[in-house]
Amino acid sequence: MYLLQFFTTLVVGTLLGCIAAFEASRPEANTCPVVACAASGLPGRDGKDGMKGEKGDQGVGLKGQQGSPGKAGPPGPVGMKGPRSEKGQKGETAAIDAVQSQVTALENKLQALQAEHNKYKKVVLLQGLTVGQKTFISTHQHDTFANGRARCAKAGAALACPKNADENAAVQELAKRGAKFAFLDVNYLQTEGHFVYENGKALEYTNWEKGEPNNYKGTEDCVVITPETAQWNDYSCEQKGLIICEF
Repeated sequence: MYLLQFFTTLVVGTLLGCIAAFEASRPEANTCPVVACAASGLPGRDGKDGMKGEKGDQGVGLKGQQGSPGKAGPPGPVGMKGPRSEKGQKGETAAIDAVQSQVTALENKLQALQAEHNKYKKVVLLQGLTVGQKTFISTHQHDTFANGRARCAKAGAALACPKNADENAAVQELAKRGAKFAFLDVNYLQTEGHFVYENGKALEYTNWEKGEPNNYKGTEDCVVITPETAQWNDYSCEQKGLIICEF
């Protein structure tokens, strides 16, 4: 600011000095040419900026590389909860678990049935006699041959029918317990004069008393075992004897 005022004062003083000298050398007109005086003066100030011109056409150049991404902005507000979707199908793992549970339940049930079976088996063995793969059990009931066979069949067994000396001894032992005789599953109802098993096959083992069978009065179509001797005798099927079953 002070420098500008200094130059202004200097220029004005120079012009005034030139005018005074020129006037002194001219008697008629005491003036001096401004151009001549100004030629030896300092340059004037810059003029004001002109009006801004129109925007030129955009230049053609290569596109620069994309700059690095800026910092992430703040998180937006939480949106509204969407509608609930439909329930999906049951997964494979859940199905396997369900099958495994069913298998475990069946195994537990089987073990319970096995334990129950063993319990009844022990009871049967205590009340009966076992020879080889057969178990003979007395029903403690006296009945006819036909009813006795039906009793054993209802229990899933057959009327006792020993096929060797050991089995015959077991049936005799059971018959000793309060019976005069016990029916055997042998008869000749189907084949008169020839005693056979229930299925019609010929006998594999017999233990007849002396003189038996004799079919006394033609009515002795069944066979019984005598407890005292363990021997067999033909007998009326309508009489009531001890019923012994075999399993």
